Amino acid sequence: MFCFLQVFSVFFSSVLLSLAIPNEIFKTGCPVFALFALIPLYIAISRTESYRQSFFLSFLHGGLVHLFSSFWLKNFQGMALFTLGASLLGTAFIEGILGWFLYFPFSKKNRNLPGLFTLIRVFWFPTVYVIYEWCKSTGFLGYPWGTLSMSAFSWPVMMQIADITGQYGVSFIFALFSSVTAQGIIFIQERNKIINLKECVFSYLLASKTFFILLGLTLVYGVFQYTRPRFPVKQVNTVMVQQNMDTYRTNELDAIKVSQLLTDEGIKEFSSKKQKTDLVVWSEGVLNRRWPDSHGYYLTHPEEKPLLKYIKEKKVPFIIGGALILNWEKHKYSNAALLFDKNGEYAGAYSKIHLVPFAEAIPFVDYEPVRNFIKKIAGFSYGWTAGTKNTVFEIPLSTPKNASINEIISLEKKPAEKNTVLVAAPICFDDAFGHVFRGLFSAGTELFMNITNDSWSATQSAEYQHLAVAAYRAIEFRTTLARCTNSGVTTVISPSGKEIASLPLFEQSHLSVSIPVYERQVTVASQFGDWLPVTFIVLATLFLIFCKKNDEFYCQSRFSVL
Repeated sequence: MFCFLQVFSVFFSSVLLSLAIPNEIFKTGCPVFALFALIPLYIAISRTESYRQSFFLSFLHGGLVHLFSSFWLKNFQGMALFTLGASLLGTAFIEGILGWFLYFPFSKKNRNLPGLFTLIRVFWFPTVYVIYEWCKSTGFLGYPWGTLSMSAFSWPVMMQIADITGQYGVSFIFALFSSVTAQGIIFIQERNKIINLKECVFSYLLASKTFFILLGLTLVYGVFQYTRPRFPVKQVNTVMVQQNMDTYRTNELDAIKVSQLLTDEGIKEFSSKKQKTDLVVWSEGVLNRRWPDSHGYYLTHPEEKPLLKYIKEKKVPFIIGGALILNWEKHKYSNAALLFDKNGEYAGAYSKIHLVPFAEAIPFVDYEPVRNFIKKIAGFSYGWTAGTKNTVFEIPLSTPKNASINEIISLEKKPAEKNTVLVAAPICFDDAFGHVFRGLFSAGTELFMNITNDSWSATQSAEYQHLAVAAYRAIEFRTTLARCTNSGVTTVISPSGKEIASLPLFEQSHLSVSIPVYERQVTVASQFGDWLPVTFIVLATLFLIFCKKNDEFYCQSRFSVL
């Protein structure tokens, strides 16, 4: 009976959560499912008989959610063995470990504790689940997909607390709803078996009231932040090019030609409005040859319109995804955002900081047997080397700066204020990690310009999942986030999480948009990062220590009486 009912409950929970986040059926997700997704898991854990069973159920849950929601990882450059297989096992194992802790308040020893312990059970479950989401989303193996917070993309009011709690606060609210509801179902089913029913009901009602207070505060704050007027102080006339070509597999020169054609259309669109273009952006990995050694090549290629001469002709700065040489002798190259000035001169680059594990960052790649193995299964020998600098680009603007609400009256002689904007260009996977953005934000970033290549996924769910993850960065830092992708979702997201402009998926097109730039705002999330799950870890640890000490005291007292 255990095998069927418990496994079915976990399977059902996995399906609900996978349908809650962006998927092939609901392209932007279904947050209603997220509210109920963990109810079957809660009930299954509450009825297990051992920590071993809880580990198994949690392991199964983590693996199934990953498989159902991130199946598209199998399409990554022939690396399915690592991108899907290894990440599935890693995610499942992490949730399995946290399953031990999920089971603690439901263990045989703790099931008959006083009724007030019901309050602890209700809050323990979402607390540990948020810790799980943080653990699987952090560090070298971090994979911040398949989380409850991703489901809130179509409920942007719910997302607004991210500037305080980060995305994990949103996950906590969803998980707490499931926890309260599941515990209520258990009470209804087992009310005749509960000895201290009155105390349990009081404890449960207290937990329910606390949840509704937290939910109410979340919604009030969300409505306030989502609807409050925000006035830009600058705007950047930007042409973002969506080639709809997988640059990992497409001929590079063809990709450049398509990008040039779309760029011409975008610049003409601004010219028709009698506006100048401030910046042109091409997506990740358009240029295959490594900089700066390839300078001579791009002076003559493509033959019809050599790249560097083309940029000089347009008289506009370009940000283009490409490869950068860090150390030729040691075969160290970075996945980079290359900056070219309006004269077509290479000005510098940002190197991607957080690499995709086992795909871009390959352990032990310095050893020849490892390189040979990777080349055999994936067709390349070396991965990328992670960047170490919070590089930002200062871009001149053609439009005057708007009047600011701030005023400085100084007796010091100062040069005239430059009309520029500081742009950070995080690359693809970078935009899933708050620590990357905190570094760039601390360097003075006023606009996040992400460049991405997700076309290899060949699925709409992968594109919208990436968008759902990235949107939290705009809210956490209350800074405009633009995404220039080669297949989608190319868009501009305001500090409130609103989509200002966007392109359809998998179409060759361009987005000519005046991107609004706002006064920099210091938020709790931008200063303290993932403080919420870290706080949960501390509180959970203290609670376990407290329980351990009290258990020892109880045993000693009982022994002395005997």
